[in-house]
Amino acid sequence: MQTWFDEFNTTVFGNELPTVKLSFNNARCQLGQFYWGRGKGIGIKLSLFWDRSEEQYRNGLLHEMCHLYCYHKGWIHEGHGEHWKRIAAYATKKTGLKIQRCTDITGWKVSSGNEGKIRAVQEKKKAPAILLDFDYGTYHFIVKTTKKVLQSGKSSIAKSCRVFISDAPPFTRWQTSRSIHRGYRYQNERYDKEIKPLLDKAIEVEDLRKLFRGDYDPITRRAQ
Repeated sequence: MQTWFDEFNTTVFGNELPTVKLSFNNARCQLGQFYWGRGKGIGIKLSLFWDRSEEQYRNGLLHEMCHLYCYHKGWIHEGHGEHWKRIAAYATKKTGLKIQRCTDITGWKVSSGNEGKIRAVQEKKKAPAILLDFDYGTYHFIVKTTKKVLQSGKSSIAKSCRVFISDAPPFTRWQTSRSIHRGYRYQNERYDKEIKPLLDKAIEVEDLRKLFRGDYDPITRRAQ
């Protein structure tokens, strides 16, 4: 990785880039990361989660080096803006690598040892959802959350709403939130048509202590 960094710094960036920390992580959703900030220093990380070829790793490193270049020039909040696009296009021309904002990972295999992590993610997506149903009169606000959130000093908020467990779509596809202020708003007419019939078939949790103990069985749909 250091050899490639020195190579690209010379051929693409004219040796303008400063020395930074180069390291690896096992991130699933980020192929690479350029980071900076107080206490963090400046560095680039590449993920080892996916089974990538040398060219794909080189591509990922050069992508992050384009972010480093923007930071070095003072465009610290550039993201994938016009400055980044311009240097990425130049890097593509100089190296023959295709530096893009996003990479299509369809068909990619995970690296050895990460198959279990993929299975865990898939199982989590299939797991029954814990739902908070806040009735505000003219609309309902539905939050998909976790037992951990409810246990972490926020369970008192759940007293102002109804709590359900359901494994029905669309709940299983919804984004799980660590905040009760992030959810899905449904006007009453739409709520009655789309959400209420699903909640009528779900488990209603009337005692959070039983939920925390695992007394609610989402398979048999009854409280033990």
